Amino acid sequence: MGFDAKDFLDRYAEAYNDRNPEGMRSFFDLSDPRFAVFEDFTGELIDGEGYAAMLEAAFDATGRMSFDLLRCDDFGGVALLHAVQRIVFEDVEEGMGEARIRATLWVKTGEGGPRVVSAHFSAVPSALEGRGMNGCGCAGDMGEG
Repeated sequence: MGFDAKDFLDRYAEAYNDRNPEGMRSFFDLSDPRFAVFEDFTGELIDGEGYAAMLEAAFDATGRMSFDLLRCDDFGGVALLHAVQRIVFEDVEEGMGEARIRATLWVKTGEGGPRVVSAHFSAVPSALEGRGMNGCGCAGDMGEG
C-alpha cells in the first residue's frame, strides 16, 4: 500500500487541533541532519531543535487546522506534498478569521512511517490582495510594460 498523503495531513491537523505537541512532533524527523523548515512570513530557516520548540508552543494555539491537498508526488521512499493549510480562528474583537498557508513538504515514507524532513510555508494572499492576475489571489504584479 502506498503513502496516503490526505490521511497524513488529516492526522497532523488532528494532533494540532487536539493541542498535542508530542503527537505533532511525531510527524517530523527533527533529528535528521537534513531537517529544515523555511517560513516566508518569518524569513527564517528553522532546524529540528528550533522547530520542536515551535511545536511545543502550539499547545496554546486557538485556531482549528485543516489541509486542502493540492498534489502529492510519491517517489517510493520520498513523497513531495503540496497543500493549502487553513487555520480558522476566532478573535473576540475581530470575529472569525482564516490564515491560508501554502505548504510544500518533503516526506520520508520508508522505515519508521512517514515523517517530514523539509518544509516550506508561505502565506497565500487573499483575492483582494492579488493584483494583475484577474483577482486569482496571486501576489505577482507584472507591472506596466
